[in-house]
Order: sequence, then structure tokens, then C-alpha cells
Amino acid sequence: MIEPKAWLLRWFESKGHVPGATEAEKLAADYFESGLIDSLAIVGLVGELERNYAIRFEDRHYREPRFSTIGGLAAIVGELAAAGRR
Repeated sequence: MIEPKAWLLRWFESKGHVPGATEAEKLAADYFESGLIDSLAIVGLVGELERNYAIRFEDRHYREPRFSTIGGLAAIVGELAAAGRR
């Protein structure tokens, strides 16, 4: 299975230009502010993540500040996937 960070970077790059010159800058990008995704498209992304990683987002995850960045979302996905493997 592809690491969440790599999967998300590839997914967002398929939607448009991800701001930043380095991977770290791209991971710090706020995908809502940069126009890569809107609130409707996030539903599709969350569904794909839940299917690909056998995870389930909870309401609290959507309210986390890190949910709006690519790297933050990758961290949440990684934590949920790790918790599910225990």
C-alpha cells in the first residue's frame, strides 16, 4: 500500500498545481486556500481515503487544523490506519 503522504501528493497534483517548490512546502499547502479542492470534492477524497486505507474519519478529524493541509491530512490517515492495524 502506498504511504498516505505519497498517495495524497499524487492525488492533489492530478487536480492542479500544488504550491511549493519542495515536498515540505507542498505538504504544508492548504488545499482549500490554494483552490485545489472545494468542500464538495473533499467528500470524494475522504471516500477514496477510507476505501484505500480501510479507515473511518470521525467528525473531530474534520475540525482539526491539520486537516486542511496535505501533510496534516496524510498524518491523520497514517494515524487512523495504524490504529486499525492494532
